[in-house]
Amino acid sequence: MVTLVDFLARLIGSVFELVVIFITQVALSDPLSFVSFAVGGALTTFSIVALGYLAFGALVDAVAGGSGDTSGGDGAIGRAPPPRE
Repeated sequence: MVTLVDFLARLIGSVFELVVIFITQVALSDPLSFVSFAVGGALTTFSIVALGYLAFGALVDAVAGGSGDTSGGDGAIGRAPPPRE
């Protein structure tokens, strides 16, 4: 039976091996492959960073309690609506 530590070690080793294969056999095979590999990596990295930034901002907003506006303005999710006149 495989233990959790063995599984994680093999998984991390496989990820590093995959990166080496992509760089040596795919990206460096010709200039166009390298450009498409670099652009795809940049787009993926940008989207992950943007989503992480938005998720972190939502987490901070949820923990901090929003903007502090209790009048029912933009940050009124989960709050009682203002009374009608």
